[in-house]
Amino acid sequence: MTDRSAGGPRPVAASTGPLPTVLVVEDEPEFAALLALWIEDRGWRPILAADGADALVRFDRERPDVVLLDVSLPGFDGWHVLERIRAAGETPVLMVTARGEVTDRLRGLGHGADDYITKPFSFPELIARIEVALRHAARASGTAPAAIHIGDLVIDPAAHRVRVGGREVHLTPTEFRLLLHLAERRGLAVTHRELLFTGWGRGYERDLHILQVTIRNLRSRLDPDDRSRHVHTVYGVGYRLA
Repeated sequence: MTDRSAGGPRPVAASTGPLPTVLVVEDEPEFAALLALWIEDRGWRPILAADGADALVRFDRERPDVVLLDVSLPGFDGWHVLERIRAAGETPVLMVTARGEVTDRLRGLGHGADDYITKPFSFPELIARIEVALRHAARASGTAPAAIHIGDLVIDPAAHRVRVGGREVHLTPTEFRLLLHLAERRGLAVTHRELLFTGWGRGYERDLHILQVTIRNLRSRLDPDDRSRHVHTVYGVGYRLA
C-alpha cells in the first residue's frame, strides 16, 4: 500500500453543503484509521465499523453516501453486509479486501458491489474511485453534481464553468467534456480510446491526433505558463489529471 506521505491528499475547499459520509467497514484498527485520515483529508466524514453487525447498525443510523466494505469480518461477513445494504437501496459499495481471486471479484460485482479493490492498493486511486461512485450516485438521484476542487482548479458541471486560481477559463464543449471526464477519474490513467469516445463519440476511437491537439489546447487554456501542470501524459496509455 502506498505510504500516505507519498503523493498525499491535498486540502480541498470547504463545501457549503453537508459533507459526504463514507462508512468504512474494516476490522484492522490501524488500517481503518489510515483510511479515515485519507477520507478526512479529502473533505469527507468517515464512519468506522469493525464488524458486520456494527456496520449494519451504523448504516441504518447514518445512511452514508458510500460504503467501503471488507469481506473477512467478525460476525456477519462482507457478503452478508453487502446483501443487506443492497436490499435497502442503491448506496454505492466498494469492496476493499485482500481476497483477490477472480471468483471473489465476480461474486462481489455480481451481488451488487459498485467496485472491487484488492489490497494492497494506492490510496489516491481509492479516493478517486470513491469520487466516481459519489458522482454516479448523484446523477442517478437527479441531484446537481457539486463543483470539483482539485488544487486551484475548480470545475462546476452544473454551471459549465472552470476556474484556475480564481481566473475563469473558457473552454469549448469538447474540452469541457474531456476535462470533466478526467476530473471524475482524477489520479487514474484514462485511455486514449475512452477519451475519444467521451469527446467525440463512436467512430473516433482511433483518431489519436484529434485528441492530442485538443488536449494541447486544453492545457494551454488551463495554464499557459506550465501546460503540463494539470493534465499529465501517461505514455502509451492516455492522460491523467494531477
